[in-house]
Amino acid sequence: MIKKLTYIFCLAVLITACKTQKVTKVDDKNVETISASTKIIQQTLSKKSSFKDLTIKSKLTANIEDLSSDINATIVVKNGQKIWVNATKFGITGARALITPTGFTAYEKLGGTYYEGDFSLANKLLKVDFIDYQKLQNLLLGKVFVDLNSNDFTASFANNQYTIVNNNNQVIQTTPQEGEYIQTYIFDNGFRLVEAHLKDPKRKMEVDLNYSNWVKAGEEEFPKNVKIIIKDKKTRQIDLEYNSFTFQETNTPFSIPAGYKKKDIK
Repeated sequence: MIKKLTYIFCLAVLITACKTQKVTKVDDKNVETISASTKIIQQTLSKKSSFKDLTIKSKLTANIEDLSSDINATIVVKNGQKIWVNATKFGITGARALITPTGFTAYEKLGGTYYEGDFSLANKLLKVDFIDYQKLQNLLLGKVFVDLNSNDFTASFANNQYTIVNNNNQVIQTTPQEGEYIQTYIFDNGFRLVEAHLKDPKRKMEVDLNYSNWVKAGEEEFPKNVKIIIKDKKTRQIDLEYNSFTFQETNTPFSIPAGYKKKDIK
Protein backbone atom coordinates (compact mmCIF):
# COMPACT_ATOMS: atom_id res chain seq x y z
CA MET A 1 0.00 0.00 0.00
CA ILE A 2 2.81 2.42 0.85
CA LYS A 3 4.32 1.77 -2.57
CA LYS A 4 1.07 2.73 -4.28
CA LEU A 5 0.78 5.95 -2.26
CA THR A 6 4.37 6.91 -3.02
CA TYR A 7 3.97 5.92 -6.68
CA ILE A 8 0.98 8.24 -6.97
CA PHE A 9 3.06 11.06 -5.51
CA CYS A 10 5.90 10.39 -7.96
CA LEU A 11 3.52 10.24 -10.94
CA ALA A 12 2.01 13.53 -9.90
CA VAL A 13 5.47 15.02 -9.50
CA LEU A 14 6.46 13.77 -12.95
CA ILE A 15 3.52 15.52 -14.52
CA THR A 16 4.22 18.81 -12.76
CA ALA A 17 7.81 18.80 -14.00
CA CYS A 18 7.10 19.86 -17.56
CA LYS A 19 9.71 22.28 -18.85
CA THR A 20 8.69 25.21 -20.97
CA GLN A 21 10.78 27.31 -23.30
CA LYS A 22 10.54 30.85 -24.60
CA VAL A 23 9.36 31.55 -28.12
CA THR A 24 10.43 34.29 -30.48
CA LYS A 25 8.60 37.60 -30.58
CA VAL A 26 5.57 37.66 -32.89
CA ASP A 27 4.93 40.28 -35.51
CA ASP A 28 2.11 42.84 -35.46
CA LYS A 29 -0.17 40.66 -37.58
CA ASN A 30 -0.49 38.22 -34.68
CA VAL A 31 -1.35 40.81 -32.01
CA GLU A 32 -5.12 40.20 -32.12
CA THR A 33 -4.73 36.40 -31.90
CA ILE A 34 -2.22 36.66 -29.07
CA SER A 35 -4.52 39.02 -27.16
CA ALA A 36 -7.45 36.59 -27.34
CA SER A 37 -5.15 33.72 -26.40
CA THR A 38 -3.81 35.64 -23.41
CA LYS A 39 -7.32 36.32 -22.12
CA ILE A 40 -8.17 32.61 -22.24
CA ILE A 41 -5.00 31.68 -20.38
CA GLN A 42 -5.70 34.31 -17.74
CA GLN A 43 -9.20 32.90 -17.23
CA THR A 44 -7.88 29.37 -16.68
CA LEU A 45 -5.34 30.68 -14.16
CA SER A 46 -8.07 32.52 -12.24
CA LYS A 47 -9.48 29.17 -11.04
CA LYS A 48 -7.46 29.12 -7.83
CA SER A 49 -8.29 27.43 -4.54
CA SER A 50 -9.29 29.84 -1.76
CA PHE A 51 -10.29 27.35 0.96
CA LYS A 52 -8.35 27.06 4.20
CA ASP A 53 -9.05 23.42 5.09
CA LEU A 54 -10.46 20.66 2.89
CA THR A 55 -11.28 17.04 3.74
CA ILE A 56 -11.99 14.58 0.92
CA LYS A 57 -13.38 11.07 1.35
CA SER A 58 -12.12 9.09 -1.61
CA LYS A 59 -11.60 5.73 -3.25
CA LEU A 60 -8.39 4.92 -5.06
CA THR A 61 -8.10 2.21 -7.69
CA ALA A 62 -4.56 1.48 -8.82
CA ASN A 63 -3.48 -0.76 -11.68
CA ILE A 64 0.30 -0.84 -11.26
CA GLU A 65 2.86 -3.51 -12.10
CA ASP A 66 0.15 -5.96 -13.16
CA LEU A 67 -1.52 -5.60 -9.75
CA SER A 68 -4.93 -4.06 -9.21
CA SER A 69 -6.35 -2.98 -5.87
CA ASP A 70 -8.89 -0.66 -4.28
CA ILE A 71 -8.08 1.54 -1.29
CA ASN A 72 -10.29 3.94 0.65
CA ALA A 73 -8.53 7.14 1.58
CA THR A 74 -9.19 10.30 3.55
CA ILE A 75 -7.30 13.21 2.02
CA VAL A 76 -6.89 16.35 4.11
CA VAL A 77 -5.52 19.47 2.47
CA LYS A 78 -4.47 22.58 4.36
CA ASN A 79 -4.22 24.95 1.45
CA GLY A 80 -0.60 25.62 0.51
CA GLN A 81 0.76 23.89 3.62
CA LYS A 82 0.21 20.13 3.69
CA ILE A 83 -1.57 17.10 2.27
CA TRP A 84 -2.31 14.30 4.73
CA VAL A 85 -3.52 10.92 3.46
CA ASN A 86 -4.90 8.06 5.56
CA ALA A 87 -5.43 4.88 3.52
CA THR A 88 -7.60 2.06 4.80
CA LYS A 89 -8.53 -1.44 3.74
CA PHE A 90 -11.59 -3.09 5.29
CA GLY A 91 -11.82 -0.13 7.66
CA ILE A 92 -8.31 -0.59 9.07
CA THR A 93 -5.55 1.97 8.56
CA GLY A 94 -2.93 0.40 6.33
CA ALA A 95 -0.79 3.38 5.39
CA ARG A 96 -0.44 7.08 6.07
CA ALA A 97 1.35 9.84 4.17
CA LEU A 98 2.24 13.47 4.79
CA ILE A 99 3.32 15.88 2.05
CA THR A 100 4.54 19.40 2.84
CA PRO A 101 6.45 22.07 0.89
CA THR A 102 9.70 20.52 2.16
CA GLY A 103 9.03 16.89 1.19
CA PHE A 104 7.02 13.80 1.96
CA THR A 105 6.90 10.89 4.41
CA ALA A 106 4.80 7.72 4.37
CA TYR A 107 4.59 4.52 6.38
CA GLU A 108 2.92 1.14 6.05
CA LYS A 109 1.68 -0.82 9.05
CA LEU A 110 1.70 -4.29 7.49
CA GLY A 111 5.39 -4.25 6.62
CA GLY A 112 6.47 -1.97 9.45
CA THR A 113 8.32 0.25 6.97
CA TYR A 114 8.45 3.92 6.09
CA TYR A 115 9.71 6.09 3.24
CA GLU A 116 10.71 9.73 3.16
CA GLY A 117 12.22 12.13 0.66
CA ASP A 118 12.29 15.73 -0.42
CA PHE A 119 11.62 17.48 -3.68
CA SER A 120 15.32 17.56 -4.57
CA LEU A 121 15.25 13.76 -4.67
CA ALA A 122 12.27 13.82 -7.03
CA ASN A 123 14.01 16.43 -9.21
CA LYS A 124 17.09 14.22 -9.46
CA LEU A 125 15.12 11.07 -10.28
CA LEU A 126 13.08 12.85 -12.94
CA LYS A 127 16.00 14.86 -14.37
CA VAL A 128 14.35 18.24 -13.87
CA ASP A 129 15.35 21.27 -11.85
CA PHE A 130 12.07 22.34 -10.26
CA ILE A 131 9.11 20.76 -8.49
CA ASP A 132 7.07 22.31 -5.74
CA TYR A 133 4.27 21.49 -3.37
CA GLN A 134 1.71 23.84 -4.87
CA LYS A 135 1.82 22.25 -8.30
CA LEU A 136 1.18 18.84 -6.73
CA GLN A 137 -1.81 20.16 -4.75
CA ASN A 138 -3.23 21.76 -7.89
CA LEU A 139 -2.89 18.55 -9.87
CA LEU A 140 -4.85 16.54 -7.29
CA LEU A 141 -7.65 19.13 -7.19
CA GLY A 142 -7.98 19.76 -10.92
CA LYS A 143 -6.35 23.20 -10.93
CA VAL A 144 -3.71 24.36 -13.41
CA PHE A 145 -0.48 22.63 -12.39
CA VAL A 146 2.00 24.01 -14.94
CA ASP A 147 3.32 27.52 -15.51
CA LEU A 148 0.92 28.58 -18.24
CA ASN A 149 1.80 31.93 -19.76
CA SER A 150 1.17 33.70 -23.04
CA ASN A 151 4.83 33.56 -24.08
CA ASP A 152 5.10 29.78 -23.99
CA PHE A 153 1.52 28.72 -24.74
CA THR A 154 -1.25 29.54 -27.22
CA ALA A 155 -4.96 29.14 -26.49
CA SER A 156 -7.92 28.71 -28.84
CA PHE A 157 -11.67 28.08 -28.61
CA ALA A 158 -13.55 25.52 -30.73
CA ASN A 159 -16.33 22.98 -30.23
CA ASN A 160 -17.35 24.63 -26.96
CA GLN A 161 -14.00 24.01 -25.30
CA TYR A 162 -10.67 25.76 -24.82
CA THR A 163 -7.40 24.19 -25.93
CA ILE A 164 -4.01 25.41 -24.75
CA VAL A 165 -0.86 24.07 -26.40
CA ASN A 166 2.86 24.55 -25.84
CA ASN A 167 4.29 26.71 -28.61
CA ASN A 168 7.28 24.38 -28.90
CA ASN A 169 5.28 21.20 -29.46
CA GLN A 170 6.42 20.84 -33.07
CA VAL A 171 10.06 21.54 -32.20
CA ILE A 172 10.01 18.96 -29.41
CA GLN A 173 8.45 16.41 -31.75
CA THR A 174 11.08 17.05 -34.43
CA THR A 175 14.15 17.32 -32.18
CA PRO A 176 13.19 15.69 -28.87
CA GLN A 177 15.20 16.30 -25.72
CA GLU A 178 14.90 14.22 -22.55
CA GLY A 179 12.59 15.85 -20.02
CA GLU A 180 10.81 18.08 -22.57
CA TYR A 181 7.13 17.38 -23.12
CA ILE A 182 4.67 17.99 -25.91
CA GLN A 183 1.82 19.56 -23.95
CA THR A 184 -1.89 19.98 -24.64
CA TYR A 185 -4.51 21.07 -22.08
CA ILE A 186 -8.26 21.10 -22.63
CA PHE A 187 -10.75 23.11 -20.57
CA ASP A 188 -14.55 23.14 -20.71
CA ASN A 189 -16.54 26.30 -21.38
CA GLY A 190 -16.38 27.13 -17.68
CA PHE A 191 -12.56 27.07 -17.77
CA ARG A 192 -12.45 23.82 -15.76
CA LEU A 193 -9.59 21.49 -16.63
CA VAL A 194 -10.89 18.41 -18.44
CA GLU A 195 -7.83 16.78 -20.03
CA ALA A 196 -4.06 17.10 -19.98
CA HIS A 197 -1.87 15.27 -22.48
CA LEU A 198 1.91 15.18 -22.13
CA LYS A 199 4.41 13.28 -24.22
CA ASP A 200 8.18 12.93 -23.96
CA PRO A 201 9.20 11.67 -27.44
CA LYS A 202 12.81 11.10 -26.35
CA ARG A 203 11.91 8.69 -23.55
CA LYS A 204 8.79 7.46 -25.35
CA MET A 205 6.66 8.29 -22.34
CA GLU A 206 3.11 9.60 -22.34
CA VAL A 207 1.00 10.96 -19.49
CA ASP A 208 -2.75 11.48 -19.78
CA LEU A 209 -4.97 13.03 -17.12
CA ASN A 210 -8.74 13.26 -17.15
CA TYR A 211 -10.90 15.29 -14.79
CA SER A 212 -14.65 14.67 -14.92
CA ASN A 213 -17.95 15.13 -13.10
CA TRP A 214 -17.16 18.55 -11.72
CA VAL A 215 -19.26 19.59 -8.72
CA LYS A 216 -19.59 22.74 -6.65
CA ALA A 217 -18.77 22.45 -2.96
CA GLY A 218 -19.08 25.68 -1.02
CA GLU A 219 -17.45 28.37 -3.13
CA GLU A 220 -15.14 25.89 -4.87
CA GLU A 221 -15.44 23.52 -7.83
CA PHE A 222 -13.80 20.10 -7.83
CA PRO A 223 -13.73 17.05 -10.11
CA LYS A 224 -15.30 13.95 -8.58
CA ASN A 225 -13.15 11.73 -10.79
CA VAL A 226 -9.44 12.00 -11.59
CA LYS A 227 -7.74 9.52 -13.90
CA ILE A 228 -3.97 9.30 -14.40
CA ILE A 229 -2.53 7.06 -17.14
CA ILE A 230 1.20 6.62 -17.68
CA LYS A 231 2.48 4.90 -20.80
CA ASP A 232 6.08 3.89 -21.39
CA LYS A 233 7.23 0.26 -21.44
CA LYS A 234 4.09 -0.54 -19.48
CA THR A 235 0.73 1.13 -18.97
CA ARG A 236 -0.13 2.14 -15.42
CA GLN A 237 -3.41 3.67 -14.35
CA ILE A 238 -4.67 5.33 -11.19
CA ASP A 239 -8.30 6.33 -10.64
CA LEU A 240 -9.29 8.69 -7.84
CA GLU A 241 -12.97 8.93 -6.95
CA TYR A 242 -13.76 11.84 -4.64
CA ASN A 243 -16.98 11.02 -2.78
CA SER A 244 -17.36 14.05 -0.51
CA PHE A 245 -15.81 17.46 0.15
CA THR A 246 -16.03 19.22 3.51
CA PHE A 247 -14.37 22.45 4.59
CA GLN A 248 -13.33 21.83 8.15
CA GLU A 249 -10.14 21.50 10.10
CA THR A 250 -9.44 17.81 10.64
CA ASN A 251 -7.07 16.17 13.08
CA THR A 252 -4.08 14.88 11.09
CA PRO A 253 -1.77 12.94 13.42
CA PHE A 254 1.47 11.76 11.87
CA SER A 255 4.56 10.16 13.35
CA ILE A 256 6.66 7.17 12.32
CA PRO A 257 5.91 4.35 14.80
CA ALA A 258 8.86 3.13 16.83
CA GLY A 259 10.72 0.20 15.30
CA TYR A 260 9.72 0.89 11.70
CA LYS A 261 12.50 0.48 9.15
CA LYS A 262 13.29 3.00 6.45
CA LYS A 263 12.80 1.63 2.96
CA ASP A 264 13.83 2.84 -0.46
CA ILE A 265 11.10 2.62 -3.08
CA LYS A 266 12.45 2.24 -6.59
